[in-house]
Amino acid sequence: MKFMKLGSKPDSFQSEEDCIRYVASDLATDVVVNVGDVKFYLHKFPLLSKSARLQKLIAATINEQQQQQQPDDEISIPDIPGGPPAFEICAKFCYGMTVTLNAYSVVAARCAAEYLEMYESVETGNLVYKIEVFLNSSVLRSWKDSIIVLQTTRAFHPWSRDAKIDARCLESIASKAAVDPARVDWSYTCNRRKVNSIGVVPRDWWVEDLTELSIDLYERVVSTIRRKGGVSGEVIGEALEVYAAKRVQLDDRDVETLISLLPGEKQSVSCGFLIKLLKSCGEDVRKELSKRIGEKLEEANVDDLLIRASDGCETVYDVDIVETLIDEFVTQTEKRDEVGRSDSSEAVVAKLIDGYLSEIARIEPNLEPLKFIAIAEKVSSFPRSSHDGVYRAIDMFLKEHPGTTKSKKKSICRLMDCRKLSPEACAHAVQNERLPLRVVVQILFFEQVRATAKPSLPPSGSHGSSRTTTEEECDSVTATEETTTTRDKTSGSEKTKAKGVVMSRIFSKLWTGKDRDGVGDVSSSDTSESPGSATTVDDKSTPSTRRRRSSS
Repeated sequence: MKFMKLGSKPDSFQSEEDCIRYVASDLATDVVVNVGDVKFYLHKFPLLSKSARLQKLIAATINEQQQQQQPDDEISIPDIPGGPPAFEICAKFCYGMTVTLNAYSVVAARCAAEYLEMYESVETGNLVYKIEVFLNSSVLRSWKDSIIVLQTTRAFHPWSRDAKIDARCLESIASKAAVDPARVDWSYTCNRRKVNSIGVVPRDWWVEDLTELSIDLYERVVSTIRRKGGVSGEVIGEALEVYAAKRVQLDDRDVETLISLLPGEKQSVSCGFLIKLLKSCGEDVRKELSKRIGEKLEEANVDDLLIRASDGCETVYDVDIVETLIDEFVTQTEKRDEVGRSDSSEAVVAKLIDGYLSEIARIEPNLEPLKFIAIAEKVSSFPRSSHDGVYRAIDMFLKEHPGTTKSKKKSICRLMDCRKLSPEACAHAVQNERLPLRVVVQILFFEQVRATAKPSLPPSGSHGSSRTTTEEECDSVTATEETTTTRDKTSGSEKTKAKGVVMSRIFSKLWTGKDRDGVGDVSSSDTSESPGSATTVDDKSTPSTRRRRSSS
């Protein structure tokens, strides 16, 4: 840190109690200066020789003091910037006593000197001039000193603004931030990144040093850096992320300020950072921010999407905003599709939303089935290598929401394509008592088909007509199982044998239906054209499920 030493005489200021300061001298003091709660007993000559304001104040009070027959003139300057400490620096300078200034004290001394009118017109080499030389030649050439001085200016407005101290600090900081990193030869803080083995300075070397600034000063610094140019939008975006990460909590004003500083480049900030801003922003900026997030939703993770709902909402987490982000992503995807693009981002977002649904189903007690379905359907057309993620989400919802009606369970299970489940997921699903029986039968069917007639399967990506396995077939299979269950009164080994016969008849019946309707008419999930038949199957699911357990 730079410093400046003024004067050569020893410091002879002394204290009497907490509110009296005086100069130890053989000469009696002849003026009392009241600064706030502190009284300074001083001598007129050294003060008046350098301060035009004290000259005028003392001259204006001479007659009044004489009329009151007081031995000393007494004046008050309660509004001097910096208070008693700053005035004492100026007084010591008047006496020629040793004074040391640094980045922490120079603003107070400069503003107090301005207040006392300690100009060159009063005496050559006065305090204002000397401090200006120190600022321009030393402080503002130092990276860290410039930041410290800028921070201290807040307590001295409007004096520091009128003296253009803050403006000069901003220019100094912005100029240094734009310097080619290869030319950086001053000290800086950069804990997040390590300078590599050959000592190359990272391009974002300045980012961390600005995190201690208040939001208003930070806004002015970044705005000045952007105006001067020379710093990429990516580095500015990183600076905003680091600053936000240092804040314990962002209020609405902080968020609005950071949003206003976002660079125009889409890739300048991470999706997670934008979502963090979204969690705290007001409605007036939410739409624009949601649009920016939608452009890069594939970069988000599940934790990013777990956004707390505001007070008074029915749910703990804001599920609607996630719907909005998906809609924005779809909109942006459609625009990019016009010029051609791959499905890679859609596949990533599909996996993201599958994970989100699984997690939100676990932690959100008030999640409605229709809301779960609505979110899942928004990404149902996105490419997936398997539907294991969809199955996990469905299973978690049914587990955490046991009161879900049978009709809602059926609707939820339609989200899943049974043909796209992995062998591991199938093995889990056929033993899953939470799934409707019809879904389990379909999974068993497709597993049998996969094992015995794989070449004849329709393409795994087919939709539409593939969802046409008739409910009549499923009901027939279920009825067959129920008939066998009624007759099954034999020993455990006989039940196992009977189970094999039943499953054989199930597959025979379904194969008959497949051959009748065509290979392509194989259902990926159950459909419901008859509420009555759906009730019959669901009502009988429990004994059939138990019998599957015992036989397995």
